[in-house]
Amino acid sequence: MRRLLNWLLLLALGAASALTIIQPAHPAATVSQIILAAILVIILLDRIFGWFRLSRATPSPPSQIAEMERLYFRCMREMINDEPNLVQVINDLQRILAIDPGYKNARHYLNRAILIQNQSQGLNGVAPVRSRNSAEFRKLQDQLIDTDPAVRKGVVMELIQYGEDAIDPLIALLMDEDSDVRIHAATALGWVGGKDAVQPLLVALQDTNTYVRRYSARALCWVVDESAIEGLIQALADPDSYVRQYSARALGWSQDRRAIRPLVELLMIEEVNDVREYTFTALADLGEPHVRIDRPIKLEE
Repeated sequence: MRRLLNWLLLLALGAASALTIIQPAHPAATVSQIILAAILVIILLDRIFGWFRLSRATPSPPSQIAEMERLYFRCMREMINDEPNLVQVINDLQRILAIDPGYKNARHYLNRAILIQNQSQGLNGVAPVRSRNSAEFRKLQDQLIDTDPAVRKGVVMELIQYGEDAIDPLIALLMDEDSDVRIHAATALGWVGGKDAVQPLLVALQDTNTYVRRYSARALCWVVDESAIEGLIQALADPDSYVRQYSARALGWSQDRRAIRPLVELLMIEEVNDVREYTFTALADLGEPHVRIDRPIKLEE
């Protein structure tokens, strides 16, 4: 409808301009000017009230959005490997498209992954699946105790390609003495997913290092379940705003209504705009889109 209005506007503008220049006294010139003014008013009102806004498809539930984002990150990481696990990539992208056929560039990457697989394996070939029983996996496990933190950090990105088989080694790295290793391990656990990653990430959410807590909160957005609610609610009081905002986001994606009251209470004292924005979004995800607390309220002691 908006496109039609734009065409009508152009036609009316052309007709009114021509008649006004050629025969300004002709009644048709006045009529064309009235029509032009009416179209302009309709367009203006549409911009204000959204009368002819395109109807959008029903949005995916927040829990599915979290799943798609997790799978998409895993695919992107896998695709940049020299020898990507194409079976995993194709499977993940097909799962994404089954939820949302228009998600980001998932269709493009799926076609590319299939093309690469066909070129390297033949039309009837099957790409090998990475196994935790392989010599490469055992070698990575040996590197978990390397004295060089850079080596241990490099192991993280190598482990991701093993999917859920990598959860145990990544949990071990989440306890590493080097904070950079812990940060990478927390991020990787979010990408790999799985319910076994939740409790270790909740422990990391209490780490003394701010950045470890930040990336643990973000990772929990991708794997959050009901067992994470209490820990995330406690993280809403974290002194770091990034931790608070991603804890709020994770609570929204959890679809657990126990999070509503703590989120509202956070809005009553929160002063950081980004945290407030994430909190409003989380409440909308939890079915409370009309909550509005315009500014922090100083609670009486």
